[in-house]
Order: sequence, then C-alpha cells, then structure tokens
Amino acid sequence: MAAFIILAVVILPCAVARWWWLTDWQAIEEENKRYYTAEGHHIYYDRKLIAALQKEKLKAKSVAAEEI
Repeated sequence: MAAFIILAVVILPCAVARWWWLTDWQAIEEENKRYYTAEGHHIYYDRKLIAALQKEKLKAKSVAAEEI
C-alpha cells in the first residue's frame, strides 16, 4: 500500500510534468492551423457555414456587378 501511495504522489506527477515540458506545443499549433480558415472556421466541421458564406460573397459580387 505504501508503494502505491509513493507511486501516486511522487512518480506519477513527475512523469506527467516531464511529458508536459517535452511537448512541442508550437509544432502542434502550426499543424492545427492547416484546419482553420482565416476567419477561424474549422475546414471540416464548418464546411456548410463556409459554403454559405462563399455563396453570400458571390451573390454580393453579382449584385454589385449588376449595379455598375
């Protein structure tokens, strides 16, 4: 029982801290940027929203072109 307590209190937090400090968070952030648009929408999960926004932009451009 004492060995389990020592493991849980000392060794486990040390292992977690080591993993946390060794993680290259900047590389993970750079990798994740590939999945987001400039407006902050996720490419996969917000694809319907992105399509609707693109349709609105095209509609606004066509209306502006007709007015000229």
